[in-house]
Amino acid sequence: MQAPSTFQSQTAGGVETSLPQNPSNAGVAENLVTDRATGGLSTRLGYEPYIVNATSWAPFGSCGPISSLHVDQALSAGARQHILFEESGNLHLVYEAAGTDVLRTLQTGRNIPAPDEAGSWYTSTPHGVVITNGKDRPVIVKAWPLGDLADSSSTITSCLRPFGFEGAPRPPSARQVRPLNPAGPGPTIAGGSGGTTLWCPAQGSAIPDGGRWGLGSSNNTSGSAGDEPAIYGWAVSFVSASGSEGPLSGLGSTTWGLPANAVGFTYAVAVEIPTGPPGTVARKIYRTANYATGAPAQGDDTLYFVELIRNNVDTLYFDANRTSALGAPAPAPPLIPLPSVRPRFSALHRSRLWLDGGENEATTLFYSESGLIEQFAADAFITLSSEGGPITGLFPLYQNLLVFREKSIDIVQQNADGSFSVSTLSSSVTCRSPHSIAAVPGLGVVFLAIDGVYAVTGGLEGGAVSELVNVGAQIEGLLERVTPDCAAKAWANFSAATREYLLHVPTDGSDRPELGLVLHVDRLATQQAGLSPWTTREGFPVGCLATLYDGTVIFGHHTGAQTGGSVSQRGLFVISGKRALGKAYVDNVLEYTAPPTSIWRSAWMAFGDAQYQKQVQSVVLWVLTTGAPKITMRHYKDFSLTPIIERTYVAQPPDAKPLPELDKAVLGASATTFQDARLVPLRFSVAHQGAAWWAFGFETTDDLVLVGFEVDFAQAATKVIQGVRG
Repeated sequence: MQAPSTFQSQTAGGVETSLPQNPSNAGVAENLVTDRATGGLSTRLGYEPYIVNATSWAPFGSCGPISSLHVDQALSAGARQHILFEESGNLHLVYEAAGTDVLRTLQTGRNIPAPDEAGSWYTSTPHGVVITNGKDRPVIVKAWPLGDLADSSSTITSCLRPFGFEGAPRPPSARQVRPLNPAGPGPTIAGGSGGTTLWCPAQGSAIPDGGRWGLGSSNNTSGSAGDEPAIYGWAVSFVSASGSEGPLSGLGSTTWGLPANAVGFTYAVAVEIPTGPPGTVARKIYRTANYATGAPAQGDDTLYFVELIRNNVDTLYFDANRTSALGAPAPAPPLIPLPSVRPRFSALHRSRLWLDGGENEATTLFYSESGLIEQFAADAFITLSSEGGPITGLFPLYQNLLVFREKSIDIVQQNADGSFSVSTLSSSVTCRSPHSIAAVPGLGVVFLAIDGVYAVTGGLEGGAVSELVNVGAQIEGLLERVTPDCAAKAWANFSAATREYLLHVPTDGSDRPELGLVLHVDRLATQQAGLSPWTTREGFPVGCLATLYDGTVIFGHHTGAQTGGSVSQRGLFVISGKRALGKAYVDNVLEYTAPPTSIWRSAWMAFGDAQYQKQVQSVVLWVLTTGAPKITMRHYKDFSLTPIIERTYVAQPPDAKPLPELDKAVLGASATTFQDARLVPLRFSVAHQGAAWWAFGFETTDDLVLVGFEVDFAQAATKVIQGVRG
């Protein structure tokens, strides 16, 4: 037997599934968070209902599985923060401004995602939240203002409208012009039989500002009726609440000729214009020059801007603008209706809204005009290479747009001339879990791929080096459990408050997320080589995730009322330091449940050459003093999971007077002053025969902070020299 040796790990690592393992890491690290003060692992974790002090499941009493969730930050510091979610084909808004938290249903009858389909995709814009799912027509939600509790029930219907323009307006109808008899002008307006006449003096001194207005020629000196013909055409487009202009209508025209010997008058034309769909705030009117035979613009029906009607009410416009007063030509290339009727994904990038082509055009990207999210030009699209497969997600990264596809990852970059080009970042790594994509400060864009969890790091411009880094190499054994056909159900987000990338995935054949995988970002910067930054979560019924303005993580229950009855958990919950797994009914009263079980079991340690037997003598756990919580150490040998249980200690200084405990002492009383938690060693003696591989750990529902550990061992001279004979 050699002299005793000591293995010391200043920081207890996260989970690692590969073999052999870094001895500082863990084979199991479940339901733990990072303690920011020490860098250790804390059991201060749980979840609770979103509604504070809830005594029932209201307002979520009838909610089934929540398939998508989004928090929109309309103003800074959480002002006008809106929570949107979907369940059972219903799109809801959690309305909190009325003093009582209520649900307001925005839309019913929406698509319910199949087990292999992702939930709806949300993109926050300055004009509202755009929601797409590949099945329904996109909608845009702007949930402000709603008024008080009573008002909100009626005003909620005005908060949602279809996104984009469904088609071109119907053409305007120009009323017939009946020129005046040369014998005298007669009344200013003459009507009847679909005609309206409004004459304008051609002589500048006839009236103040005379000669400035009117269409067509003023004189017919030929002596033949119908000479000096005039043909004008009008078109109209709608302007939405986002300031975007839609496609032009067809041309509505009228024509007239002058009576013989007519002198001195031109004419205004009465044009009937259509009103737009909900969300229309204005209409633009365009007109041609006179394109009649013999006119200066003969045969030219180019449209020019005439007027902006700043409402969606008026239906009659009198056009007396001379051709010289017309504005800019109509947009070219022409504007079109929403080019992707059922897109799956969207992104706001370079002030443009980007949409995929949906199932029918799965390799096409459409983009809006800059700053105008619903205005699309006919040539504003990019056709991607067919080799990469359908688009599976969009995510903006600095000045570029990441396009995730079934077989590749592409990058859209803007060229110096304003056009866009596409290059391929990877043809071997891909993402089929769109809701797993999240930006993690200091790391990059993190996502779940088919073969691991990756991060796009570095920059993409100016000579910067961009890399795809496998940040999930230490948990490949866990990732192998992901249900392949339901990978689209995976959901992740990053919380700046906890500095965690939290990924929940369906596993072991489940059709909804069951296992949580947590990347503790602060642990990536540790100086301890090979320390795993990952832990797992069990018992958290996460269907989808979102983050409030302060970094608080909320989630929608993945089952809800689907189980039947009225007592099961449902609705929205908050992941917090409350050591409970939500609430449950006990004697018809909603009470907090027991805390989650936190488990930390070390890596299988060989302490060098695994062929030699080792005798472990003691283990020291470095913990923070947390009072009465009990710590029972378990240890294992040679990959057997039957533990040997050692004696139990409490998290108090082993060589000093116990510290006062919360709720068991009065602050300020004699010898009862508040004291900061201390870092103390708890030594456990170990008694077992020799082992080639050895591990230890603990399970607890108490408040515990594990910082590091030490293992004292001695190596025997006994060595394995042959295997089992066949």
